[in-house]
Amino acid sequence: MRRIEPAYPDLLPVTHVVRPGYLHSDLVELDPIRMGIVWNDAPRRILPKNGSVPRDPVRAIVFARVALKRLDILEKLLERGSSVLLVLDEATATPADLGLGQRQDDLRLTPLLPVLPKYLGNGVGSMKAWKGYAWGAMLGLFPLPNAGDAIERRVKKLGRAGASFVAAAPLLLTPKDRHRILDTFQDSKNEDRMENALFHADVSRGLHALERRAGIAIREAGMKAWVDGPSLDGRNASALTTAARLRLWARRLDQSHEESSWGWRLRRAASALEHLQNDPKVLSSENNLRVIPGFDPWVVEFTESLWTGGEPLKTAWANWAGVDTSPCTGRGATD
Repeated sequence: MRRIEPAYPDLLPVTHVVRPGYLHSDLVELDPIRMGIVWNDAPRRILPKNGSVPRDPVRAIVFARVALKRLDILEKLLERGSSVLLVLDEATATPADLGLGQRQDDLRLTPLLPVLPKYLGNGVGSMKAWKGYAWGAMLGLFPLPNAGDAIERRVKKLGRAGASFVAAAPLLLTPKDRHRILDTFQDSKNEDRMENALFHADVSRGLHALERRAGIAIREAGMKAWVDGPSLDGRNASALTTAARLRLWARRLDQSHEESSWGWRLRRAASALEHLQNDPKVLSSENNLRVIPGFDPWVVEFTESLWTGGEPLKTAWANWAGVDTSPCTGRGATD
């Protein structure tokens, strides 16, 4: 295993990957760690002869193709109290193939389905084999033609398929990726539109708009917008879930307020929660959230509104989603 730093640590709460990460396939796929495209002719990666597992629990991401060849590593991770985010890059892999039961029960494993934009192609396959698990998806976003409508359809389809969460993040395309995508549309009716989307449009603005549209669709579908992985040994599940929500809103506040954002305060509080052994909701009921490092009055108010609704979450959502165009400062924006 090796330590990793995901491209979007606010959205993907993992610290280790089972080497070598993804393995080659005949399909074009998404690597959720770096949020990049893995082309079907990418250099082949070699599976190490031996693998080691940390003695202490870690938050690991494991690709299904690797897990199928490293069943011992997957078993050791789970036995030692680690949480596992299992990337389903092998569409036909079932729990039985991986030595798992048909139901999740207390297993610290969360299946994650990586989904590329429709023009790149892997779509949403059948998840019937994983219906006994709390699974979700990672959507790669890019402002390609009609991307907004396509994202909404994908989110609805994932909801119907039984996803419990959907995380959406910008796809990081290299110049080579963009030229390669455009080459597939040569002499087609969409060539000009695709060239404009890939090379001439304001990509940053388009990505922000797509992320907001995806967030609204996910909320309307009744799913979580963060990767809700299982707990680690010695960590409280409610604390980890709350930390994931705080990091999501730290990102959203940054998008809403840029330099004046207070997102860093939420990240600081989330870092403290990730090591907490107590349920923060119990501490809140006793008016003791402030004993956690980083939980100043504004962060306490923000966190409690995540659980109960109302302000300041209501104002933050309206500002981020574009529902309310009135001026809003960082002080009024919470989750």
